Amino acid sequence: MKKVSAALLAACILAGTLISCGSDTNTPAVTDAATDAATEAVTEAAAKPEIPSADYGGAEVLIQGFQVYYAPALYAEEENGDAYNDVLYQRIARTEEYLNIDITFDDSIGVGDTAKVVQNSVAAADDAIQLVLSHDMTGNSKLVSQNLCYDMLAIASVDLNRDYWKLSAYDMLAVNGHIYLTKPAFIIPSVGCFTFNKRMIAEFDMEEPYQDVIDGKWTLDKMAEMSKIVTKDVNGDGTMDENDIYGFSCGADWQLNAFIFSLGSSVTTLDENGKIVLALDTPHTSEVYTALHEFFNNSGDAWLGGGIDMKTDRCLFSQYTTKSLDNLRDCEVEYGIVPYPKWDEAQERYNGYDISSFISIPSSVADPEMVGQTLEMLNFYSRELVLPTYYDISLNTKSVRDEESVKMLDIIFNDIYCDAGRTYFGLDNNAMFSLVYSVSHHVYQKKTGDIASHFAKNQKGAQKCIDNFYKAVESNE
Repeated sequence: MKKVSAALLAACILAGTLISCGSDTNTPAVTDAATDAATEAVTEAAAKPEIPSADYGGAEVLIQGFQVYYAPALYAEEENGDAYNDVLYQRIARTEEYLNIDITFDDSIGVGDTAKVVQNSVAAADDAIQLVLSHDMTGNSKLVSQNLCYDMLAIASVDLNRDYWKLSAYDMLAVNGHIYLTKPAFIIPSVGCFTFNKRMIAEFDMEEPYQDVIDGKWTLDKMAEMSKIVTKDVNGDGTMDENDIYGFSCGADWQLNAFIFSLGSSVTTLDENGKIVLALDTPHTSEVYTALHEFFNNSGDAWLGGGIDMKTDRCLFSQYTTKSLDNLRDCEVEYGIVPYPKWDEAQERYNGYDISSFISIPSSVADPEMVGQTLEMLNFYSRELVLPTYYDISLNTKSVRDEESVKMLDIIFNDIYCDAGRTYFGLDNNAMFSLVYSVSHHVYQKKTGDIASHFAKNQKGAQKCIDNFYKAVESNE
């Protein structure tokens, strides 16, 4: 394996139901037993690939991406004895051996430059990039509308029905029946979640919310109800500030907007003809925004914007991502992990907000079948080697404190939801950005739950964005 950039793309986290086991609460580092188990996994994968081996004569496969600081690494230059590092190395090494190819990485481009780099490669027809990792909110509309990447469904060597593709995570991104962007097992997701303070749960004689999650009863109302019980004006001065205790704490950026999806709403959806349409102008969405306004701005139980988290021991619930749980390895507060809440029990899924990358195959690739096989094998070894090791070692023995939280991670990782408005236009169109960020910028900053007026203000610009997208797509078909 050749190394193009030392910092590789510390990109995105997983997408699939993972192998799980318990953790030792008192062991914040990788144990010998865990390392031995990972070494055994590297020695022999549990299953055989579903595609035949091939000999591509040492052909180079370049994965082009960007440095993503909020997600685990995807690449290891060499083995060093660390279990997770070594399975990352083995994932590449085994794929190279199976197909006789040479995989390289380049993470030197900027976060907003992916589409331009691919566009230049396509224009030059130079077959310079075989796989590309793109940001989850910018540049993706150009990749699709300018015909810069292959339809995954058109590549015979790719079978999106295999479990490691997790098609349900991104099926709402389909464009005229085509799938261009994916989040397969190779991409380890970084999904929004909440920790809860076990001391406070016990002090106020409440039940840990694990069973509610499993039973489908973990809702916004339940979170708000529990938050109210613990909120306290500690010094009794009649003013709630950073010195007091809150039921809920959360960052005030994307962390709040994640509630749009977790509560069963969406910025866009697909209509009966499979077309992307705006979806925030519904009675349900109005109820959702009213409830969020009440909880965030009027209840007095929520602290937003930072400064209070699980380490401070002054909140019951505190927001993290599955990656940022790493920051709690030295946390003295005993905590559990739960997904973002649903709206009500009738809602089928806990829709997770994932901030990891997408992966696609540039249309300049001369041999898409070879690249498809490469991605299949990277996904296969991700499922067999990387994901179990990441899950059991990087999470369980470092950031996850109990068996129940492991079960919660199964749910969190399995219920990722991708919205076309956010993915294709989120940072590239002002009107759509205003809708994608409507909870943080409208509900929180403007202190209102009136989504109808906000939607009306941005509807025309967002709709024009969608219309222009389809015009460009259809001109290339």
